[in-house]
Amino acid sequence: MDHAPDFALPGDADSSLLEGLFQLALNGQTQGSEFDLIDHEVYARLLSTYGTDQRFAA
Repeated sequence: MDHAPDFALPGDADSSLLEGLFQLALNGQTQGSEFDLIDHEVYARLLSTYGTDQRFAA
């Protein structure tokens, strides 16, 4: 199933982003600009919600 997420739904934007990211990953399309854009947006939202960036912690 090649489903492009519908980002126009205001009440369901977060789940649409996650669904889009999931579908791209499921289809193995993780090297494209669409995946990078959605991945960055999801990561930024998680970071703003849960705090500090732990990727560089020792």
